[in-house]
Amino acid sequence: MRTDATQMADPRELAAARAGVYGFLIAALDKPSREQHAWLGGGTFALALAELCERFGADRPPDGPLVPPEFDDYQADYIATFEVGMPAPPVVLLASHYNRREPAPRIIHEHLTLYRRFGARPADGNIEPPDHLLNELSFLVRLDELLIDGQVDAESVLRARRDFLHRHVARWPGQALDALAAAPGRRSARSAAVRPVAPLYRTLLSLLAAAVGQDLELSESAVAALTEERA
Repeated sequence: MRTDATQMADPRELAAARAGVYGFLIAALDKPSREQHAWLGGGTFALALAELCERFGADRPPDGPLVPPEFDDYQADYIATFEVGMPAPPVVLLASHYNRREPAPRIIHEHLTLYRRFGARPADGNIEPPDHLLNELSFLVRLDELLIDGQVDAESVLRARRDFLHRHVARWPGQALDALAAAPGRRSARSAAVRPVAPLYRTLLSLLAAAVGQDLELSESAVAALTEERA
């Protein structure tokens, strides 16, 4: 999206590219499954990740295998990074965790209100809170789908996107990266030894931060252009 975004005159073309990037991140950061594990360990994923990181100027993935060969070890890495820890996991994927100025119920309510306004619904089996990263990215994909279909006023979608990014999604990935850098590590599923957090997650969060940062810039520019046209 980065190197080509400014050259895409057609907003629908940009929306499709953006949705593709977020769809990739959703699939990579989703709950562990054996199918996902096989994909993350394959050459196709590694090449796609390296290309996206280069395009966005994000940290490149490490050389060698990106996930452990055994699914149980991969699943343990994910859980220890994102779901368990004292007092919290090394990386929390909830927007409300990083917003110290507003109560979590207000943040969650704001997410739900926007989701309902634009017809966004959690995927089947999704039990995560509304402000979880996977739900936030799915909502951004939903907004891009509306732009591509052209059945909703584009200005209302662009303004909602800008505000949602500014208020929530673009605010916390950088903080999550900082938390990951400070994390001492997590315990292996098969030993008591503390090992560094999987480098793959550092790379994915670096890509996420770069992608939502550019998305916010482009959304602000698009809204500003609409405002100038009305003046």
